[in-house]
Amino acid sequence: MKTSWEYLSYSLNESMSGYGNGDRIQISRIRNQAEGHSSNNTAISLPSHFGTHIDYPLHFDLNGKSGNDYEADFFIFDHPKVIELEPISSDNHLLISPDYLGNFDYSDLTDILIIKTGYCYKRSDNEYWQNNPGFAPETAAFLKEKLPNLRAIGFDSISLSSYQHREIGRIAHREFLSVNDILIIEDMDLTFIDSNTIFKQIIVSPFRFDLADGAPVTVLANILHEV
Repeated sequence: MKTSWEYLSYSLNESMSGYGNGDRIQISRIRNQAEGHSSNNTAISLPSHFGTHIDYPLHFDLNGKSGNDYEADFFIFDHPKVIELEPISSDNHLLISPDYLGNFDYSDLTDILIIKTGYCYKRSDNEYWQNNPGFAPETAAFLKEKLPNLRAIGFDSISLSSYQHREIGRIAHREFLSVNDILIIEDMDLTFIDSNTIFKQIIVSPFRFDLADGAPVTVLANILHEV
């Protein structure tokens, strides 16, 4: 057996869409050696909820925790689990409910749950933000009951909120973040993993700034491979 470290997050670029086709990242070269400057230097501007990113309770709760309220070791997960859903059709604007997740085997030790919807294969299409699957509010309590040590979920949809069910999505965010204390990692790159992937560890590294309600993250996965 051997292991390798892999990215489960996207490299940000200006062609990537945001939730609701909202604001995108802006990248500009402000110093350029090709133009006679002594160094290369780049400026970036982006929303805190863009690309692969984490949601903190402050996102939908004025009294909720911000990024400052989590110690560094919170973001190291030693008991990851991945589940892979059946292909999701955009026609029904699916809300992932407990019924949809009830047939999987769960371990009490799981501290981060990675849910592959298959939408990562549509990341460059408008369908990715127009018809993304979201989560039903009651799914938060269901997962917390099944997985009492769960601290975060991550998935390959642009948001926990389906763009077609935005009000339900706001309720679902509060149920996950504030009521059940489960952080949310949205818009993950899960193209190279499946239900057979064995994780030894996942590290989530958020961009840090004061009073963050969310932040772009780099997600690193230590994956076990059979030789």
